[in-house]
Amino acid sequence: MKKIYVFILTILFVTTLAGCSFSFTTTTTNSILTTGTTTVTQPTTQTSTATEIDLDALKSAIYDRIYADLYDQIRAEVIQNISQERFDEIYNEVVTSLLDKIASGEIEVSAASLIDMIYEVAANQAQAVIGVSAYDSDGTTLNAIGSGVIYKHVGDLYYVVTNNHVVADGTVYNIVFEDGSTIDATLRGVDTLVDLAVLYFSSTKDYTVAAFADSNELQKGTIVLAVGNPSGYDYFRSMTMGIVSGTSRYFDIDGDQTKDMFVGYIQHDASINAGNSGGALFNLQGEVVGINVIKIAATEIEGMGFAIPSTLVHDICNDIEQYGVSKQKPVLGIEFIDVSSGQDYFAYYSIVIPSEITNGFYINSVVAGATLDGIVEPGDIILKIGDIEIINTADFVTNFSSRYRVGDIIDIVIYRNRSTMTITDIELKAKPEA
Repeated sequence: MKKIYVFILTILFVTTLAGCSFSFTTTTTNSILTTGTTTVTQPTTQTSTATEIDLDALKSAIYDRIYADLYDQIRAEVIQNISQERFDEIYNEVVTSLLDKIASGEIEVSAASLIDMIYEVAANQAQAVIGVSAYDSDGTTLNAIGSGVIYKHVGDLYYVVTNNHVVADGTVYNIVFEDGSTIDATLRGVDTLVDLAVLYFSSTKDYTVAAFADSNELQKGTIVLAVGNPSGYDYFRSMTMGIVSGTSRYFDIDGDQTKDMFVGYIQHDASINAGNSGGALFNLQGEVVGINVIKIAATEIEGMGFAIPSTLVHDICNDIEQYGVSKQKPVLGIEFIDVSSGQDYFAYYSIVIPSEITNGFYINSVVAGATLDGIVEPGDIILKIGDIEIINTADFVTNFSSRYRVGDIIDIVIYRNRSTMTITDIELKAKPEA
């Protein structure tokens, strides 16, 4: 099969250079939210036919595995006659044309290609997943172990992302490799809200560094591979496969009876267990689409794992590297009832909502020190936050989470004492310290 692709590419490339073109005619009772360290818990197949393969997920991998090895060879033959810029332009045109035909079904991709890509991730990109051990200040009492991902290399420094709950109970940290060797690591900073932490270590050795994908482009049904250390280092760098079951999943992760709006988790069914926390969720291109953080465990529930989207992880890691803290996710600090729940719902609680108000957030209470503390009051109805008209909770959570960051300045529109008012110049704040 690979020879067929090589043949097709070569023909396409030569005809493009010659100025030719042609087209192919080829035909929850007692459910538990479980974090993935070995010590922390928190209450609360593809078949062989091409039509059953996610072609979108295969595109970049096909490029990497089949075309890249041709690049240097072809370039050496033609670069003397054209500029590097023109060569790259032509090359990209050829690749795009061929991938479009794969996506449209004119050229089929076999299940063997899928298997090869899984092998590729396991042999190469998955090597960026390591172990993280957290010790007391004495350096001998082990408090927690989990997984981490090497995501950046600058000079002699390697940066590792993991979950905050992996490192929270530690003072001394070790990076653990598959051969059992360890190296001291330093904690650069954490984001307790999103549950991420960044460590770094120094080494002159060459270690695999993972690349982040754009998780905003992730689609339900995409094949994913979870890599981590379930149940500790005896099962170092285990790999499981599944699909993305959903995106932008929100739930009450801190147990305050309110769905949290700061992370739109990736839901997937690749098996994860204690010790997987901080491990990578890869796509078939070997890019990290998420960092595994939690799963729902109950006798009547299976295959519900959650990962922090890679785009958010990337932004938070950049902040922590630069400032030592994350400046990403603001928290409004309000407990509210969605007006779209209906008048009957409010009547049950003896709350009167004016008939002309059909959408908004009815404020029950405000968290001290949070963004809206001293700005809104219980009994207010928020009609608009920033640029977002309040339609319902799900719509607001999705838009607010993706649009705003700590430090942004917004206005809000509220209904109070039978009149509407706008309050301006509100600075979004991070979650108050407990």
